Amino acid sequence: MSATLLIRNIGYLVTMDASRRVLRDAWLLAKDGFIHSVGTGRAPRVVGAELVDAKGGIATPGMINTHHHMFQNLARAFQPVSSLPLLPWLAGHIPLWRHFNPDDLYVATQVACAELMLSGCTLTSDHHYLFPRDGSREILDAGFHAAAELGIRYVGCRGSVNVPSDIMPEWSTQDLDVILEDCQRLHDRFHDLKRGSMSQVAFAPCTVFGCTGEHYRETARLARGLQVRLHTHCGETIPENRDAMEKLGSRPFAYMAKHGWEGDDVWLAHGIHFNNAEVKHLTRTRTGIAHCPVSNMRLGSGVCRVNDLRAGGSPVSLGVDGSASNDSGHLLNEARTALLLTRVVHGAEAMTPEQALEMATLEGARNLGRLADLGSLEVGKCADVAIFPLEDLFSNGAHDPVHGLVLCHARQVETLVVQGKVRVAGGQVLWVDLERLLKRHRKTARRFHDGYKKG
Repeated sequence: MSATLLIRNIGYLVTMDASRRVLRDAWLLAKDGFIHSVGTGRAPRVVGAELVDAKGGIATPGMINTHHHMFQNLARAFQPVSSLPLLPWLAGHIPLWRHFNPDDLYVATQVACAELMLSGCTLTSDHHYLFPRDGSREILDAGFHAAAELGIRYVGCRGSVNVPSDIMPEWSTQDLDVILEDCQRLHDRFHDLKRGSMSQVAFAPCTVFGCTGEHYRETARLARGLQVRLHTHCGETIPENRDAMEKLGSRPFAYMAKHGWEGDDVWLAHGIHFNNAEVKHLTRTRTGIAHCPVSNMRLGSGVCRVNDLRAGGSPVSLGVDGSASNDSGHLLNEARTALLLTRVVHGAEAMTPEQALEMATLEGARNLGRLADLGSLEVGKCADVAIFPLEDLFSNGAHDPVHGLVLCHARQVETLVVQGKVRVAGGQVLWVDLERLLKRHRKTARRFHDGYKKG
């Protein structure tokens, strides 16, 4: 494969640069995985370059998914809990996972990454907190390997629970020394801070109800010593805030902040039910939020205060969340839903299609600490490009094709480039037999379903 890639015949190149330029009739040249030059009109002749014809389509920066639980796509549309709110929904799911193993995570991760890639995603995180005590401690390694084989950038968020509860039973918890030891091991093996990194680690205690204050404090101490980012759930439901006041004496964010969980190296999943003082605290410290609109709607959890947070300076990115509460992982659809949900609350002028794309690209890069090399199509940044067809059945005749990309029914990419390498071509994920993968995935899912029925 050539180290030089030329994408030509781009109808609309959405740069997401400081001026938010959209270039017409454009081209992009990448060398050694980074953008060398961008222009309009006739593309240059480059000897030895691999050529990609965008066919007049729309090119955007590779989109970034900042919250997921990939193992959950083995329980999509799980009927016993499909109409329950978050906490009983979680409690109802947990019995499924008693004998979860690395092979299960591998197949779930490959399916999750394939669907994300087809939706325009080039960097994804995965918050994996499921480590059965009778299983392998090295289970998250399977996620890194699965993503690497497909060629998508991957941030493995090492989730953890050290306090059993009505939701998380004893078998799903680990001692804190075991958790911290594995965090260190994963850092040593997978955490790459170089420009263009394909693999990084984040440390991610699950919730204030599953983790002690010491857990949060020691995880933050370890992470900051290793230059690792911090991720957790916070502010997702009203009962969460109420129960925290009763059991911990403070609301979840105040409790986390007391143990060091604030700042621009922290991003919180959901962040729906913050009061005004908390919004000011979040924005003052530039603590980030991963907004998961589809999952939040599916579970009836509420609506994130996206505009208040962004106006104050907190980055708000997008996450598809677990594929048992979404129940799929289409990142472009998440951008569309974020726009529509914000307008439901605040009116038609509350969010533009461009702002929705900012959340899917630039804000994702900011929350994952990658703004220096990802999030926009500019010279010197990584050559991560999603190329969507100009139109499809559901967007045919759109007056503004870029607005149509967000406002119309979400479509799939024609081509996806990650670090200058074509990973999706002709709408097909390369280097994977998708039919065979899906067959294996269905078989694995049925094993869990059948095990649940048997109790």
